[in-house]
Amino acid sequence: MKREKEEIAVLVRATPEKSKKDGEGHAVGVIGINRQGELLRLYPLGFRYGEGLVDFRKNDLLEVTVTKPEHDIRWESKKVLSHTNLEKPLKEREIKELVLPLVTSIERLNIGGASLGIVKPEIANIEINVNSTEAYDRQQYFNLMGDFLEKGEKTARMPVEIRFFFRCKGEEACRGHKIILLDWEFNDTVRNIIREVHEPAAIERKIKDHFSDLIKEKELYFIMGTHFTYGTWIITGLFCPEKNGKIQSNLSGY
Repeated sequence: MKREKEEIAVLVRATPEKSKKDGEGHAVGVIGINRQGELLRLYPLGFRYGEGLVDFRKNDLLEVTVTKPEHDIRWESKKVLSHTNLEKPLKEREIKELVLPLVTSIERLNIGGASLGIVKPEIANIEINVNSTEAYDRQQYFNLMGDFLEKGEKTARMPVEIRFFFRCKGEEACRGHKIILLDWEFNDTVRNIIREVHEPAAIERKIKDHFSDLIKEKELYFIMGTHFTYGTWIITGLFCPEKNGKIQSNLSGY
């Protein structure tokens, strides 16, 4: 099978999933953007809890060797054979310059048959369901998130489920969406809130306060992806650059 090398900037680190080969260890997926301004879904990249955590973060540049996945027909998906962190993270303004030309709407993504995309939401409401106040151990929390992704919301529950009601800004055809957030970093913040606060109403209030503080000084974009099995849209990540930041064209050859 043909192998290719790509240099990508990391936009989203997906929720770690249990290894399907031996039931031990984990793998993590990435949504990134390449030199051509294309969004790519990359999986699997090795991951371990505890020492030796995943060796890259958002905005890092990775060189990946990829091939066509065996079972994922989504054209943006690539199977990762190996990866190297180039240790040259992009600055926020550089990421923003790459992201802004891709901003669209879910309606247009559906028309184009895409499974990845970026939208600027107009938030109408946030729904927060606190299903458990006990699951704040990191591995346990993300195992439950993985179960939710694999089994679907009818048979599995995340400790805290956050859904946004929003419209896609600038899209006249948009009648509104209600979509769950599965951003790893934001859910790690939620996990820490559960560890400190055990009363569901207080947890909900702190999450809403955290989000409110976030959007006061930052712009908000949703990085969207479709579910592998169900094809439904998920908010896989948040991109939150500083407001009113000037963008300079300085991508250092990326």
